[in-house]
Amino acid sequence: MLEEQVRYLVLKFLSQVYPSDLSLQMIEALLYDWRVFITQDKLKKKIIKPLVEKGYAEIVEIELPAHTGSIKKLRLTAKGKALLDGEYIDEIVKEV
Repeated sequence: MLEEQVRYLVLKFLSQVYPSDLSLQMIEALLYDWRVFITQDKLKKKIIKPLVEKGYAEIVEIELPAHTGSIKKLRLTAKGKALLDGEYIDEIVKEV
């Protein structure tokens, strides 16, 4: 049940910056502020992966300047926004 609530929080965080995106590190920091302590590996596998698989969020890879690498960010999709707006219910996400 906790994972469903954390997924909801992640979608709410993304809705606050919609249509922009948040880095995985920022999401981790925001969860920390909510006293949700989670490893980045668990965040990716248990929280973000189901949201991406259902189409509620999408991963965007941003190339950094001077070819120093890239970072992954998460963006809310229109389907994720509709879920938050109550247009339908999904058991993998539960409101906090």
